[in-house]
Amino acid sequence: MPRRSRHEPTLDAATVAAVQVALAPFELRLTANRRAVLAALGGGARPLTVEEVVEAANVPKSSAYRILGEFAQAGVVSRVSGAPGGDRHELAESLSQHHHHHLVCDECGIVQDFQPSRQFEQRIEREVSAILAASGFEVTQHVFDVRGRCRECVSAR
Repeated sequence: MPRRSRHEPTLDAATVAAVQVALAPFELRLTANRRAVLAALGGGARPLTVEEVVEAANVPKSSAYRILGEFAQAGVVSRVSGAPGGDRHELAESLSQHHHHHLVCDECGIVQDFQPSRQFEQRIEREVSAILAASGFEVTQHVFDVRGRCRECVSAR
């Protein structure tokens, strides 16, 4: 089977450097396939399925699964689990500098990012701090996914 052509992904130098640092403890290099997957995730407007990553990065499915697993272990990628059709993947917030939450459709599986107001985030931080004050638990991040049906699924009924 002929190899499909791939456009060289465009990645900013800071992202490349941060990913190389994250991969180094796992003795992984930023190969052409890893760069392509990274660029696909960085160019996605929302978390992507493995199939969407395969199409956008033009890599074999087995490579996409392996690379996404490596990236997740290294903290380069975050998974959004539980959506119909499988997990979605996106760049970790530490790389994207885009703190956000998700709207997850329980019917079609689409995951959309949303950015709440600063007041909402402050309220979450206060509530979490109050809950955890006595436990000694240290929070590294919070995840807030809203589940339901997207506009298209609602109007299809």
